[in-house]
Amino acid sequence: MNCVACCGTDIGTSRKVNQDAVSIKTRQIHGTDCYMAIVCDGVGGLAQGEYASSCMRERLERWFLYEYPQITVNDETDKIIQERLKKTVDIQNKVLYEYGKRQGIRCATTVSALLWTGQKYFIVHVGDSRIYLLDGKVKQLTEDQTLAAREVKLGVLQKEDVQKDVRQNVILQSVGAERSVNILTYCGYAGGDFSFLVCTDGFYHHADKMELSELFYEKKYNSSDELGRKIEGLIRCIKERGEQDNISIAVIQCRENMLIHAHDMC
Repeated sequence: MNCVACCGTDIGTSRKVNQDAVSIKTRQIHGTDCYMAIVCDGVGGLAQGEYASSCMRERLERWFLYEYPQITVNDETDKIIQERLKKTVDIQNKVLYEYGKRQGIRCATTVSALLWTGQKYFIVHVGDSRIYLLDGKVKQLTEDQTLAAREVKLGVLQKEDVQKDVRQNVILQSVGAERSVNILTYCGYAGGDFSFLVCTDGFYHHADKMELSELFYEKKYNSSDELGRKIEGLIRCIKERGEQDNISIAVIQCRENMLIHAHDMC
């Protein structure tokens, strides 16, 4: 299994500050190339969203680079990884909450982070950023923690009406806003040719699922530079379609047989 990965972010057409934080990290662990893709979106309407998102991203990066390699492989590994990811986000939630209290403000961020271990993926998630698996189908792996999504669950709102409903922009969970937070974790397998796509709402509001499959599953990339150029082009298109919010995306494309020209991350 070989992978290429890259990420991109843009301030958008109307914001004064880019409150998104995005990164992809890779390192060899237990003889396998592992990746972590992280997207955080500072909550609009609150203070210092860019500070909250960058702090959350950096804490997860440190966990991946320095703590994850210390986890021993055994029958409990999957459970331990999910617990450690959850704990890492919970710690940052408390740090940001206490920081806000001291400063007399509220600052918060979403987080969607994916760990790829070569066979399995692990996800930690809070808010309305998203993670997709593209494997011939476009599967949303995360749950939107928004008022609109909750109304759909309750049968009050139809799924096809969510895109145009103002409740889609009401986030029910975020890191740092409250003393406690509902942190979601997921794990699963992926094989063959596939891609993971991690993105903020500024990206997916104007991105068509068929388009995502064509660009990041059907089309194959031999280098992170080549993938990065495609990401930059798609971000430009999304801005032209009228998206005003910050836009961020991270992509990991994996193939069974692949010639890789570059292994650098964005």
